[in-house]
Amino acid sequence: MLCLDAVCKSFYDPGRGAVTAVRDVSLDLGPGVVALMGANGAGKSTLLRLIATLMTPDSGSILVDGRETVANGEGVRRHLGYLSTSTRLPPRQSAREVLAFAARLHGLEGNTLADAVNAQADTFALHGFLDQRVNGLSTGQAQRVNLARALIGSPRVLILDEPTTGLDLVAAQSVVTAVRTARSDGRLIILATHVPAEVEAVADRLLVLRDGGVAWHGAPADLGSGAGFAAAVLALVQGDVQ
Repeated sequence: MLCLDAVCKSFYDPGRGAVTAVRDVSLDLGPGVVALMGANGAGKSTLLRLIATLMTPDSGSILVDGRETVANGEGVRRHLGYLSTSTRLPPRQSAREVLAFAARLHGLEGNTLADAVNAQADTFALHGFLDQRVNGLSTGQAQRVNLARALIGSPRVLILDEPTTGLDLVAAQSVVTAVRTARSDGRLIILATHVPAEVEAVADRLLVLRDGGVAWHGAPADLGSGAGFAAAVLALVQGDVQ
């Protein structure tokens, strides 16, 4: 479903010179929830943007459902949903209008479009505010609309870059519940997070990045549970263990 082969990406920073953000990352990921963790600057967002075709790797290749991201970016984007902390909704549109516009981008029209909007409203419990303007929604409600928008085209791969950042506990839990629901459809969900409890709640696999490279990849349960899991992740993120 998602295959990365020796992917590298560097930037030039005036203060530091050349900075390698993603370093020789090779992965083969199938359906399920993959949690992505790492310190700020570890390369998480850069890696996700490379997968989402928002950036081009300096070397290596990325295939999404067999489609190469550089040679067939448009084909990849048709099968991929992306949500980051900077993703915003048009404030004067209703949630229904936002979802309908996204559905049209995926080629849906008429009854098919209406059915897709209603299906997402069912999944993410949007019916209570589906016709309200976005600027009148709570942060948690708006993020649920964002998730519904990312999923309305039934993407095979869903990328969520820290979707619970800035949310209160109730809103964050609603996002985690939505991820758990989306996971049941046989898609790959990559969830970048700083919260160990979210990983334990929904993730099938955990990927830890450090200095742009893969520091650890495996089942979360292999690192323990509860406080022990959180301590093990912190050690991996900080480089205290190999």
